[in-house]
Amino acid sequence: MINFQDIQVKFGDFVAIKNLNLEVKKGEFFTFLGPSGCGKTTTLRTLVGFITPTKGKIIVDDEDITNIPIEKRQIGMVFQSYALFPTMSVYENIAFGLKVQKYKKEEIKKRVEELARVVDLKDEQLIKNVSELSGGQQQRVAIARALALAPKIIVLDEPLSNLDAKLRKQLRKELKKLQLEQGITMVYVTHDQEEALTLSDRIAVFNNGVVEQVGTPEEIYNQSKTEFVCNFIGDANRISQKVMEEIAKKTDMKVDPAKKYYIRTEKIKTKVLNTDTHSVGLKAKVASKEFYGTHSQYKYEILDSTFINIEKEDGNFQYNEGDEVTLFINPKDILQYEGNHHE
Repeated sequence: MINFQDIQVKFGDFVAIKNLNLEVKKGEFFTFLGPSGCGKTTTLRTLVGFITPTKGKIIVDDEDITNIPIEKRQIGMVFQSYALFPTMSVYENIAFGLKVQKYKKEEIKKRVEELARVVDLKDEQLIKNVSELSGGQQQRVAIARALALAPKIIVLDEPLSNLDAKLRKQLRKELKKLQLEQGITMVYVTHDQEEALTLSDRIAVFNNGVVEQVGTPEEIYNQSKTEFVCNFIGDANRISQKVMEEIAKKTDMKVDPAKKYYIRTEKIKTKVLNTDTHSVGLKAKVASKEFYGTHSQYKYEILDSTFINIEKEDGNFQYNEGDEVTLFINPKDILQYEGNHHE
């Protein structure tokens, strides 16, 4: 569906995108994830046509669109700042693209009403001025407007980051549902890992203008390919050489001093089933505890390292500072990376 081929983007001497090769499939919810300034928005803007790459081409449905004007690309856009027309009503905002394309009045009316239902806007909101709406409602208008011309692709640049947490979660669910029902290809930009993991079919993790890994949320999380991806997505504990040697003594694992080892916080267990013959027990001491309501976060000391793990508080255990506990680590949950990692 969308193919980025050897894309390079330069601003003066600064190379924002180094050499991007990426494919987004039809009907996929595909997310560009990474910290600010990593190149994800630049890539998105190149797809839309705001930026012309210095090298390479973008192919959509076997057609080279690299130099096609923005309005001919059949791409709908939703931005973080909504980018709505403040002096127009909700109806006029959604109808804007249809008017420009010279649709008939009754066709426009039908389409706007249909879209309002899709994004859950009431009839009485359609006549309101955009400025009278809340942030969440404005974002719905922006989504409806992006859908108006039935684009092949919708791109969304941090569309939920101005909303509060509860509303973000709600709109996230709606976006996913909308995408599945309408069968649209969505390209989504965010720096929010949770958003990326819950929404995406696949994710590309960007770092300094380079894609470090492309994969499903499960692959990105459980089989992080690089140290950067491991640290950017979710929480991981670095395992020291000393602790690795302790684990190696009890298993057939070989420890390479040049490598760096990590384990996800939730993969460390305080209890294991009798049938679990692979996990290794390590003596630990509780250093501190933070209570979060649904769970508690414990900090443990093992030999020369500090480990953090998360425990669901079900009332069965309450460790205190200074308690001695055994922590269990399954060697297959350990992620390892080359030590001399080139940036």
